[in-house]
Amino acid sequence: MRHVTTENLIAYMDGQASDVEKLTLESHLTSCGECGKIMQEFQSLMTRIQEDSAYEPPVELVQWGVGLFQPIVQPQAGGGLRKIIASLVFDTYDQPILAGVRGVGAPPRQLLFRAGDVDVDVKIESMEANDRITLVGQVLSSATKFFDNTPVKLESHGIVRYRTRTNVVGEFSFDEVPKDTYHLSVDLPEGQITLFCVHRGNS
Repeated sequence: MRHVTTENLIAYMDGQASDVEKLTLESHLTSCGECGKIMQEFQSLMTRIQEDSAYEPPVELVQWGVGLFQPIVQPQAGGGLRKIIASLVFDTYDQPILAGVRGVGAPPRQLLFRAGDVDVDVKIESMEANDRITLVGQVLSSATKFFDNTPVKLESHGIVRYRTRTNVVGEFSFDEVPKDTYHLSVDLPEGQITLFCVHRGNS
């Protein structure tokens, strides 16, 4: 048997694998140290995230995971919103600076996140004088009209710090909030879209 795919490993750990798939995977794990080590790392990470709401996994790990499973949809216990993790598809920090271009101060950071047919466009402007940021964005979809009056939240260290709603064209804004590591979530009828590490620490 070839190495276990990440998708099969997650399905097994989540109890979604069939009996045949379980037996095959368990047999492979007993003889393959590499796949066994990967499974232990996944289990350790999931346990820590579940037990410590303040735990912030490394941003590289978050982006790697999001890239693997975009979009992840998880049913929410108790009939609440299901969770959808958006994938970062564009970041101006990853784009090279044009030769000969000079800027005054730090330019705004532009990010584009995607979950299915929904895009969330985000611009972050840093105010060095008072160590704050302004975060503005827009929720767009290729399949429906603008998302009007949609709840948007900024979460830090497991706590929702700021709330707002979109306007008639899906735009939202968080003005001059303290610099921190923030996750942003958008509550849509089909589920809650989460943007991990939309801003990190004092960057």
